[in-house]
Amino acid sequence: MKKRSSLVLILLCMVLAAVLFGSWFRCQEGYNDVKGRPALRYTQQDSFWKAIDSNVFLAMNGTMKDNPVMQTVWGIANHRAFDLVAAAWMGLLFVIYYVRNPRNENRAELIQFGLYMIAALLLVTLASEALIHFHRLSPTETAGLKAQAILLTDLKEHITWSVKVGSSNSFPGDHATVLMFIGSFLIWRLRSWYGWCAAFGIIVFALPRLAGGGHWLSDILVGSLSFYLFFFPLVLFQPVREWILKVLYNPSRWICRNLPFSGADGQNH
Repeated sequence: MKKRSSLVLILLCMVLAAVLFGSWFRCQEGYNDVKGRPALRYTQQDSFWKAIDSNVFLAMNGTMKDNPVMQTVWGIANHRAFDLVAAAWMGLLFVIYYVRNPRNENRAELIQFGLYMIAALLLVTLASEALIHFHRLSPTETAGLKAQAILLTDLKEHITWSVKVGSSNSFPGDHATVLMFIGSFLIWRLRSWYGWCAAFGIIVFALPRLAGGGHWLSDILVGSLSFYLFFFPLVLFQPVREWILKVLYNPSRWICRNLPFSGADGQNH
């Protein structure tokens, strides 16, 4: 992508991120939580984000009412180990693409891209922790909604394992942020049905936290998405990308030479 086009895209994404975050932040008020920490919550006034957060949570959580199948499904999906399923889904897409190599690409460059994706993800995760984490009670920790909710921890007849159902630090959705970054890298680089499967994974694996009450929809649509819109174009199109790829050049060739489906010099057969 040309430098000028890249700059325009970056600026547009940053403006959209600022508008999205600003529309949500103006509905918030600060207070000190039970531990004396600064926290955010909705003001008493009605607002778009307040309404959509409550309605989406009650609708998704309500799918468990008198429904043992959905109780079990959401119970499994809210076990912490289920995060590994999401990681495995994205990783498997990349591995299948590497093995099949449908566009007959240099496999060492594919390994280089994989390492770059991991390095970029580590950088943005650290940035997220440092910049935009707010103490915010999740739906099942909010008094009014907790009384209306179906808590997974109360369904001991169907759910005998530990589940995540609440958080005092729900903004942004870390799980969704990781999914957005990994999925977008795969969509951008692999394309075809691999990209569609990655997009499917972003949506499906973000849903359990909404149904279980570990996150609000705005934790994802504002917290995760605005952070993603701000940083993803920077990581993808700016000089930092070329610098990281240069650093990863030799390691990627070494790895490729020691993996199947590649030549001795890290090239395709």
